[in-house]
Amino acid sequence: MASMADGWKLIRDYMDRLAFEGKKNAIYRGQANYEWEPIPSWFRGRWLGIGNQHRLDEWKWRAARFASPTPTDDIEWLVLAQHFGLPTTLLDWTTSPLIALFFACDDKAMVDQDGCVWITSINQFEKAHHTLTISPFAANRSKPFIINAVGKNVRSTAQDSMLTLHTENDINSYNRRRLFTVPASLKAVTLNQLEKVGIAGDRLLYDIGHLVETLKTEQLGRSLTLTLTDVPEPPTA
Repeated sequence: MASMADGWKLIRDYMDRLAFEGKKNAIYRGQANYEWEPIPSWFRGRWLGIGNQHRLDEWKWRAARFASPTPTDDIEWLVLAQHFGLPTTLLDWTTSPLIALFFACDDKAMVDQDGCVWITSINQFEKAHHTLTISPFAANRSKPFIINAVGKNVRSTAQDSMLTLHTENDINSYNRRRLFTVPASLKAVTLNQLEKVGIAGDRLLYDIGHLVETLKTEQLGRSLTLTLTDVPEPPTA
């Protein structure tokens, strides 16, 4: 069984790797399954969500009553959809390698799978300085766009988020590689140790629903502990 010391060791090994292979202008992506390629959710085979202008216009129409503040352009509407888990042509990255490590570990459905952290460079993308002029689904770009999502919403800000915007023609057109592997057996202890340095779901996911689930899990654990300690000792002869 993995110990807390094993979690610290993994983090140290990761930092050692960054000392040699981390680069200026690097961005990172943590994925809870080593086998997954870094591809936007719209292109992962099911074609659900928002991948064309018609789908985006439908989202804008139906989500308008919930959006506060209201997005000012198509890209901001797409970022909002991504924020709430609707598949889009955007792909999440972060400028923080520790946040990427968190996401390589934090997926209950992938607890038995090795995770990994991917690395690429901002220079692989076209910087989207003025998103108002960008057509999200135009296929004639020389390379994908990168969008600085910090300030777009509280979760993106907490995650030091960068988003890359793709078409079907460019999802594999940039250089990226797996930087580090997280064994499945070390995910839980790594998350525990990351929390001690402020890298935790309560901050990164910044969602009251996540807080409620955390409190329920903690209270259930305390309740179970109390129940077990309240069990009377069996009578002795």
